[in-house]
Amino acid sequence: MKSALIAIVVTASGVIAPSSAVPAEGQATAAAPRGSHSPVTRSKKDEATTEALIRQRVNDLVKALRAKDIDAVMSVYSPDIVSFDIDPPLGYSGADNKRQAWQRVFAAYTGPFSYEVRDLSVTAQGDLAFVHGLNHVNGSRASGHVTDMWVRWTACFQRINGAWLVVHDHVSVPADLEHGQAVVNLRP
Repeated sequence: MKSALIAIVVTASGVIAPSSAVPAEGQATAAAPRGSHSPVTRSKKDEATTEALIRQRVNDLVKALRAKDIDAVMSVYSPDIVSFDIDPPLGYSGADNKRQAWQRVFAAYTGPFSYEVRDLSVTAQGDLAFVHGLNHVNGSRASGHVTDMWVRWTACFQRINGAWLVVHDHVSVPADLEHGQAVVNLRP
C-alpha cells in the first residue's frame, strides 16, 4: 500500500496552495524550494547522507562542549538562532546571546564538563532537519555542587549556504506542577 504525502506550499508571493505526490518506490518527497509549486524528490541515499551529516554536527557540538571550546560550539549555530534554553529568560535570539549562555555554563564548571546525547532521533527533509534526544550534563560547579542531570533537547537545523546550522533549540526538564518545581533527578 502506497501512501501520499500532502504538503502545503507557500509560494514566494505568499499564496498557500495544497500539493500532493505519491513518491516512487524508494523515494521520499521533500518540501518544494521557495517559489516552486512542485515537490522535490530525494532518494533514500540522499536522506541517509543528510542524517549522517546532522549526526556529525551533533557529535561535533558534543566534543566542543566537553572541551569548553566556545568557538567550536558556536560554529554549529545560526547567527539568528532562537533558543528556549533551560536557564531564564523564557527565550532569546541571536548568536551573541547563545555564546553568552554557553560562556556562563563553562565559567560555572571548574573542572571537567561531561556532556552526552542519548537516543538521538534525526528527521530531515530538504533543507530542514530536526533532532531530539536526552542529554546528560555532569560536572562540578565552582560552588562545589555536582550537577548530574538529564535534559530534553530538541533542535532544528537548516542548511544555510551548504552548512547545517541550528536555527532553533529547546532544552527543558520535566516539572512537578503540583509543587512548582523542576524535576532534575530522572534517568532514562
